[in-house]
Amino acid sequence: MKKFFLMAIAVVTAIGANAQYKIGDICTLDGVKGIVVDVDATGAHGLIMSLEESKADWIAHKSLAMETNAFYEDDGMKNMQAIERYIAENGSSWYSFPLFAWARSLGDGWYIPSREELITIWTNLNGGNLDLNKKSRPYWKTHNKAIKRNGGDDLFCKNTSTMGFKMLCGMISSTEAEGGKVYVIEYNARFGDPETQVVLPSLKNDI
Repeated sequence: MKKFFLMAIAVVTAIGANAQYKIGDICTLDGVKGIVVDVDATGAHGLIMSLEESKADWIAHKSLAMETNAFYEDDGMKNMQAIERYIAENGSSWYSFPLFAWARSLGDGWYIPSREELITIWTNLNGGNLDLNKKSRPYWKTHNKAIKRNGGDDLFCKNTSTMGFKMLCGMISSTEAEGGKVYVIEYNARFGDPETQVVLPSLKNDI
């Protein structure tokens, strides 16, 4: 059984003329701690990822029609807005989309990352490239220590699919794919590299 890291990200802006962020910094946005996962050239603007892993499901029940139009690959906030429109147009509620409801509960600006944002997060936390190797593993260990030191959840997991070894958990996106599936990025143990693929949305965390 595979495990995916369900997290939220938010836009963060440095306060003060000399304040700058770098990948791996721990900061707080409206009372919620996060780790910086992307920054612009100035270092004053970027994205932070929640230190907390959600146990919520993408959808609440299988009978829910997966026609939310959350197909944006470059902007998770647009997928969040697509879910919101779906809820309004179909008389549904955020309880039908527990993962998105959890992101909203963190406060304004928090959302589930899109497919491309996941790739950016993975690349940046991996030292600037997608390939997992001896050079990149120390980056993950360093980030993981900082996250756990600040009360966050482990980036590594072990279960039956990892044959008992601790490996990086996959990350799930807000981007829908055809056939009612969603995009994830995960470590491919067979080939030694991460890959993006589509899976059925999690129901009771059984993906």
